Amino acid sequence: MKNRHKTAWMIDAVMFAAFLILFLLDLTGLSLHQWLGMAVGALAVYHLLAHWTWVKSVARRFFDRASRQSKVYLLVDACLMLGFLLIVSTGLVISTWLELPLSNYPAWRNLHVFTSVVTLLWIVIKIALHWRWVTTTARRHVFTPRSTGAQPAQQVRGTPSMERREFLRLMGLVGAAAVLSAGTALGGFMHSSARQSPSPQADSEGLAPASGQDASTSTGSAPGAPSRDCVVRCSRGCSYPGSCRRYTDANGNGRCDWGECL
Repeated sequence: MKNRHKTAWMIDAVMFAAFLILFLLDLTGLSLHQWLGMAVGALAVYHLLAHWTWVKSVARRFFDRASRQSKVYLLVDACLMLGFLLIVSTGLVISTWLELPLSNYPAWRNLHVFTSVVTLLWIVIKIALHWRWVTTTARRHVFTPRSTGAQPAQQVRGTPSMERREFLRLMGLVGAAAVLSAGTALGGFMHSSARQSPSPQADSEGLAPASGQDASTSTGSAPGAPSRDCVVRCSRGCSYPGSCRRYTDANGNGRCDWGECL
């Protein structure tokens, strides 16, 4: 039983940490982001299968004898699974793996980002609902050094003030991590959206028309444009994921290579 709780705790902790990292695209780059997203989706499926007996039991008795607490837990889990399903499906649609010719790419990307943030909120709610199990398992099975003596296990419940402190400590840590990750992703998303309006020089795919081979190094560039020593092939300067199907980011800095100074 101890090992089962410890394993479940570790898997859930890894899944939560990996999900937070998915919001930090500048840290992971696009390729790792896609693979990590699939890994988190696989862990979510594993979590569901590990609790499938409980899910079926509560679902059968949902409108009959299921407790109010069990109903709340099941509804939260259902929202989470729907969220993960939408994240994975929309992520595949806009991924570089499939390269689908989407005419409404920004809408798919917006749905992917919005669903990810909402799902993160549901994860925080789930942790809040199971906070006692999270803290108790961590204290007894994960971070507690192995005892050398054969002392009988005693389950001593803390005072209300101690429990309140544990809850606030856990949710403060989880909430801060969630706000930091989601805030970083939304900040980049808003910045990208603000720069998505096509420039007069851009063609239908977002690339500036080339005269010769490169669009140029002219001295009469617009304010804020790179200096005349730079060669910029696209004036849009998209950050991930951009709205152009030719978006590439070989150096993993979250900016389209076509709009960077060469």
